[in-house]
Amino acid sequence: MRSTLIKFSVFAVAALIAFVVLANTMGNQVAGSTHNYAADFKNVSGLRVGDDVRAAGVRVGRVEGIDLRGGKIARVKFTLSDDQGLFDTTNIVIRYQNLLGQRYLSLTPGKEKGTRLKNDSVVPVAHTSPGFDLTALLNGFEPLFATLEPEQVNRLSESIMAVMQGQGGTIESLLAETAELTNHLADKDDVLGRVLDNLTPVLADIGGQDEQLDSTIQALQTLMTRLAAERKTIGDTIDGVTQLASVTADLTTDARPSLDADVASLRRTAKLFVDNLQTLTHAFATLPTTTDAFARPMSSGTWLDIYICNMEMTLRSGTIPLGPEGPYSAVCR
Repeated sequence: MRSTLIKFSVFAVAALIAFVVLANTMGNQVAGSTHNYAADFKNVSGLRVGDDVRAAGVRVGRVEGIDLRGGKIARVKFTLSDDQGLFDTTNIVIRYQNLLGQRYLSLTPGKEKGTRLKNDSVVPVAHTSPGFDLTALLNGFEPLFATLEPEQVNRLSESIMAVMQGQGGTIESLLAETAELTNHLADKDDVLGRVLDNLTPVLADIGGQDEQLDSTIQALQTLMTRLAAERKTIGDTIDGVTQLASVTADLTTDARPSLDADVASLRRTAKLFVDNLQTLTHAFATLPTTTDAFARPMSSGTWLDIYICNMEMTLRSGTIPLGPEGPYSAVCR
């Protein structure tokens, strides 16, 4: 009992720790004491409550709420840890965290340090930016993406997103990626050219058989026309087949009991043969001798020429004559 109690206690503590860790992870709360701020944006499409607030790529806060002000301005409320200062020259940009559309607030320092904002201060629209519309940008590359492998599409998209957001990447690297993909497309174009070259003789051969092809198409058209004209007859035939199948099913149902009885009788007969297999084997073995004995008496017609000369019965005690002593027939005397 004591051992069970100890094991249960250890399990309960481990489960509680796991629950706390899971709750903190899902809540995405900021560790330590925080300050509350707000920022006005012209567009916060894709931003959600619980998204990160980052400075130089490091998570320093959390989005707490999003409200609409005056029908044109969205106010985003967020918290920052006490260690992270927010100044009147700081710019706040909404950036994409990944290709799934998840976004976050990025704190970008101004050219000058400026004055630190107090708790509950609001960053005006002049110091905020909704970022660029990644969806519209990627839709512009749709014809290119249609010919690429998924891995190449993801790599190009990430490069475009990084460059447009000003994160670790340059226009030169984007052009390098685009050049590499263009070369890949050129390689595919060469393959496509070879395929077309291989198909050219086939197409030429088909072109040389145009008369036969026309005849085949015309014959097929005639067949379809006649089938269409006989569609009622074909439909009636299908109905007849259905009725025949129904009658056959009824016949099978009616014959099933008799068939079961016949199978049962056949099984009993087979069992009888098996039980008397030795006797039947002996009978078949002596059958030639028996038929030979009957051949001579039946040689004059379809009757037996038999003359009884003597008739007696042999038992263990001896021979017992039946009737008076023979011979009984004249031919035997």
